[in-house]
Amino acid sequence: MKKYDVTLTAHYQKTISVYAESPEQAKEKTEIILFDTDIIDFTDDDFVCGEADITELCEDGLDDTDEKDTSEEDCCSGCPYLCPVCGECMYEDECEE
Repeated sequence: MKKYDVTLTAHYQKTISVYAESPEQAKEKTEIILFDTDIIDFTDDDFVCGEADITELCEDGLDDTDEKDTSEEDCCSGCPYLCPVCGECMYEDECEE
C-alpha cells in the first residue's frame, strides 16, 4: 500500500450581519470574527465546493513526480467520466481507447 499526501481545499459561503460605520469597518470586524473567534459556525449546508490535491509519496518520503504514468491521463483528460479526485474511470463499461 502506498502513502499519499492529500490537501483538501473547501469553499464555504455564508451571509452574516455586521454593524459598522463603513464597509471598511465591516470588513475589519468580519476578519476579526472569522480569524480570531469561533463565532461563525460553518455547516454542511454552507459548503459550496471543494477539491483534493493528491501527491504520491515514495518510500523515502519524497514526491513521486518523476515516475508518473501519464498515458491514461493524456487519453482521458477531457473525458466526462474521469474522476477528479482519484483519476479513475467512472464509466461502467470502462473507456475504449
